Amino acid sequence: MSYTVTPFEVSSAALPAPAKARFIHLYPAIATRHSDTIDCLFRVNDRQVVVPISCAAITELRETDKKALTDQQLADIAALCLRRTLEQGYDPTLAELFVNRERLRAFAKELGYL
Repeated sequence: MSYTVTPFEVSSAALPAPAKARFIHLYPAIATRHSDTIDCLFRVNDRQVVVPISCAAITELRETDKKALTDQQLADIAALCLRRTLEQGYDPTLAELFVNRERLRAFAKELGYL
């Protein structure tokens, strides 16, 4: 599958120059890392950053709100999570930005998916 996430640039207090982020891929991490997440892989200033989204949170959202998020919407949510984290002073040594139930719901609402 191909997902469209426009590359973006964000100023971060933790970095000397604006961070340039580019979406690479979305894949289930159940088999790869045994984490029960959907992982969205980005490159930020040539460093790999993974934004894992909890499968349990996705399932809960589908069951309680009757809203099934598409892969494209999950990629958009991951990009928004990365953008917000960068804006708030992203630590370049942090390799994963986990999206739990609360964050998933907040980002989905912000993007108009809920």
